[in-house]
Amino acid sequence: MPQTPDLQPDWQTFETAYDVEATWFRLASASLAVLGASAFKDQAFSAFAFNAVSFPSLSLSFDTDPDNRKRGDYPPDWSNECMEVDVPEIGRLWEEGHARIEAALLELVDAADDGQLDAIEEGYLHSLRKTMVRLETHGAFGQIRTCARFWTVVTQVDADTDEEERLLDQVRLAAVTSPA
Repeated sequence: MPQTPDLQPDWQTFETAYDVEATWFRLASASLAVLGASAFKDQAFSAFAFNAVSFPSLSLSFDTDPDNRKRGDYPPDWSNECMEVDVPEIGRLWEEGHARIEAALLELVDAADDGQLDAIEEGYLHSLRKTMVRLETHGAFGQIRTCARFWTVVTQVDADTDEEERLLDQVRLAAVTSPA
């Protein structure tokens, strides 16, 4: 396993050293392009999530039922909970492009105490939210067919959907008030 450069167990130092947000943006954008040209190209998607199923694992989850929210079925039972499995080319993109980050992140998590681990996890989720907003503002979802009220979220198992939406909205607001 590769050695993590001598980093303090904190998210910001790690994110900077591994250029995590830029890598996630590049991989997610490429994944959307692949999805838009795949067997799913005619499928209209109603939702997308960076699904941090169990920290620090990450899946790209998509839903296809536009009425889930209207019925109150949120979080949805994702139609395609692990698109990286459903479309193997997306899986290969992430395996090749994320392996170094994932290995180093596991080392970082192993080295952290409980307090550091909570801060790392929050930083990780915040970076996913920033990446999601960047995907939205750069029109990355235009590479796939989407329903009229397309929903995006950064989520974890058993997370509070309202709180997840509130946190993502905070990042959206910050991006508008102080664009990078």
